[in-house]
Formats: sequence, structure tokens, C-alpha cells
Amino acid sequence: MFLFSFDKSDQLIFEERVAILSDYEQGWADGYCEGWKDEKGQFAICPVTPICPVPKIECSKGYRCGYNRGFKYGICKARGGDCEK
Repeated sequence: MFLFSFDKSDQLIFEERVAILSDYEQGWADGYCEGWKDEKGQFAICPVTPICPVPKIECSKGYRCGYNRGFKYGICKARGGDCEK
């Protein structure tokens, strides 16, 4: 993401901001895509990953919990179901 702004002296300021995903969020994104492909086929194109839900309290392994939850959600959405995150 790029951000352009002007300061009080009308000088152009250029900033580059990088979004950093947590392990849980990265697992969610990877799991969602793999769940979608599991249902639609290996060569299916993954849709845009939905916003990651807040991790459950009992989840102690960040990436793995995000992946498992995303995988289940991806399968459900690929089937066209009304799914809970």
C-alpha cells in the first residue's frame, strides 16, 4: 500500500506501508485457499480470502489453528453454505 500526503510546506511525502500478517492470519489465508481447492478441485482459483476472525481462546498454536479454521471455512464457502467463521 502506498500513501501520498503533503506536509505544511507543501512538500510531497511518500510512504510505503507493508501489511504484516500474524501466524494465525497467514494460516487462515492458506487454509481457506486449500479448503476451497479441496472442494472445487486442485486447479481452482482461490477467491479473495475473507477477513480473518479473532482466534479462539483455546487455540495455542497460531498458524495451525488459523489453517484448520480457514480450511473448514473454505470448504463450507465452496459448497455454497451459510458458514460461521
